[in-house]
Amino acid sequence: MSNKTLVCIYTEGATDKVFYDILIEHIREKSNKKFNVDEIKKYNIAGIGNFKTKLINKFNRETKASKYKNYKKIVVLCYDKDVFELINQTPPVDWKIVERELKASGASKVIHLVAEKSIEDIFLLDIDNILKFLKLSKNISKKLSGNGFEKLRFLYKKANKIYVKGTKVEEFVYKLDIDKICKAKCQIYCQLCYLLLGERGCNNNE
Repeated sequence: MSNKTLVCIYTEGATDKVFYDILIEHIREKSNKKFNVDEIKKYNIAGIGNFKTKLINKFNRETKASKYKNYKKIVVLCYDKDVFELINQTPPVDWKIVERELKASGASKVIHLVAEKSIEDIFLLDIDNILKFLKLSKNISKKLSGNGFEKLRFLYKKANKIYVKGTKVEEFVYKLDIDKICKAKCQIYCQLCYLLLGERGCNNNE
């Protein structure tokens, strides 16, 4: 019986995937040690509805290779809380059903990393670097209103740019202070730290 571990990370969109790519590398660099898992697969599931309609088939396809037969498989689901703020507050996905189906398909554990509102609200925790990237005055932050996406779109417009969720966000996200964001939202991202690094985690509370 293999004691190896495969981690499959699924993000709601392309913007989220870029952020988690950078976050994982940040955890690796900060810890200065080897991850506690053997392999990590990261995928953009392209839409909250696909967690319900396509996730299980995708998970089965990605883990059916014989090399993963005896691996411990851990699934990480990354999505925004604002997807629940729809008509009648009806959640688009029943996560209990998703978890049950994933475990029936071989997942030993399912972890949820949920942005409290949206991934843009997470980005805005480091508004100083956003304004620096866009070459905008700090005073403009006083004019911000609306949700995270609306705020970021407003800032981009002021810089004569267009913010499109999931499109060409790499150069912007790479400018963020990921350590600052991790410390601000340690209660969310510590789950990923403990998964990748073991019990010691990344010591973000120190």
